[in-house]
Amino acid sequence: MKKLTPIVFLCALFFVGTVFAAEDIDRNVSAALADIEKYEQQFAGQSAASKNNVNRALKLLKITRQRLDGAKDHTHPSWQEADQRYNALVTQLNDLLNPSSAGQSSTAPSSAPATKASSTTNNTTSTAPKQMISHHRVQVKKLKRDIESATDTVDKAGPKPFQDPQYVEKVDNAVGRFQGTLGKFTEFKDDTDVVAAANALTTLENMVAFGKDHAAKELTALGDVQARLKEINGYVRELKVPPTPQQPFEQGQLAQWLRDLAKTRKAAVAIYHPIPEIKKRAYLPNNVPTVEQGAPYDMQDVDRFDRHLREIVGSIDNGVKSFTENLTHAVQFETRNLEFYDNFDPTDPEQQMQQFLLAGRADEIRRELASKHLLVSEAAEYAKLLKHDTYEARVALIARVEEVAARYESNHKKALELVRMPKAATTDSDLTEIALETLKKSKYDDVGEIKRLVINTEKAHRTQKTSEAEFDKIDVSASGTVTLSGTETTYFYEWDQFQVATAEPVGDKFYIMYSTLKYYTSGDEKTPLNQWIISGRIQGSEIPEANINLD
Repeated sequence: MKKLTPIVFLCALFFVGTVFAAEDIDRNVSAALADIEKYEQQFAGQSAASKNNVNRALKLLKITRQRLDGAKDHTHPSWQEADQRYNALVTQLNDLLNPSSAGQSSTAPSSAPATKASSTTNNTTSTAPKQMISHHRVQVKKLKRDIESATDTVDKAGPKPFQDPQYVEKVDNAVGRFQGTLGKFTEFKDDTDVVAAANALTTLENMVAFGKDHAAKELTALGDVQARLKEINGYVRELKVPPTPQQPFEQGQLAQWLRDLAKTRKAAVAIYHPIPEIKKRAYLPNNVPTVEQGAPYDMQDVDRFDRHLREIVGSIDNGVKSFTENLTHAVQFETRNLEFYDNFDPTDPEQQMQQFLLAGRADEIRRELASKHLLVSEAAEYAKLLKHDTYEARVALIARVEEVAARYESNHKKALELVRMPKAATTDSDLTEIALETLKKSKYDDVGEIKRLVINTEKAHRTQKTSEAEFDKIDVSASGTVTLSGTETTYFYEWDQFQVATAEPVGDKFYIMYSTLKYYTSGDEKTPLNQWIISGRIQGSEIPEANINLD
């Protein structure tokens, strides 16, 4: 509040009711006008008055004359007005002292009133002015220093604290004490030290008046700041940033997320709107207790709201930027291998099974392509809402994914048309009978109804030897050599085997099942000997029922 004092004087001059521009009025003139107006009001309309009161007024007006004479510009309209009013007031008071000479009074020159008043006063009071003792002078000088110190404190604090009733009460009490102390030196009003103290007090009083006026205007403009901050706190607590969507996305999820973000961001900006004004204009001294502990909101709370709302807006903006980059990478990653699906060949027996007719494979690929389509569709809508230049490219990419999906369905249909049972390696009726009897054993309940059976490998003879060691003694020599002692068991396996392909129903479809049959003549203690068993079974391609008997 380095520029507060000049402004205070501006306000003070309005209080004395002058008609001139405040910035042009000399301080001495403004003080003189205040004195003149006071005595004009005191003796207004009186034809007779106490001589003691009149003499006291004339004596004090000597100080007023000194102020007028001490003004810099005696040609200024404000000075001339004050001079005229002063002369008229002195004439009026002299007439009250000498009623018989009232009709003969006239206005004296501007330099005469002080002398005339002085001689008149001296004629009526024969006692010489009382001189101030040194002890009183020390007190007056200390009073001036105290007033100036208080003025400096108020000036540095600025006008904001005047919004606090307790602060105003404290300042008013201090001013009251200064006024009381200065009042003890009324009989020495013409003393230079008393005048200096009085001027210092006037400065403080004007500053306080300005602070109160400024605070009243600020409070009117700001309204109930505590209520507003309580409302802001409630909004801030409810404000949540929507979580970032994670893949796989749902249809419409990204558009809804953007709408939620926009709504949250708009709310944060609206909540933040009054905060800069509150920070700039409101008086909110910091408190040790928190709001939760019953203390009023302070500037620390306002700063906290400020930071939190800025963080929310920043989090949203940065989140959208980061998500946009990640979404671009995801679209690129998920669509760069579309040619992989285009290269599936339904006429190739191996690809026919692995990429089209293996159980669940077609549904898996359909899900993959549907996921890519949803991702690109969501990304396109996202780009459209944000007006990104990637929108057109993503629309084209949607068409590309749809094209790949349509081609896969066409090739899948062709694979079903082309699939056949494996070619027979032999038509040996004995092996066929063995296979049918073995597959129909009750312990193989996973075997379905056999629509057709093909022996797809020749019968082969196999042998295998395995060994198992069991150690029951361990010796360690002095040199650290470890010797293991025990027994070793060797197993010799011997068997015949062949494989058959069967067409069997699985659910509402038919699949080619591959079963390996074995007949062991030698093995370990758990090996089933001298009987045909199924040692392995694999589900192959789907095959339409109409194709089962086709070659």
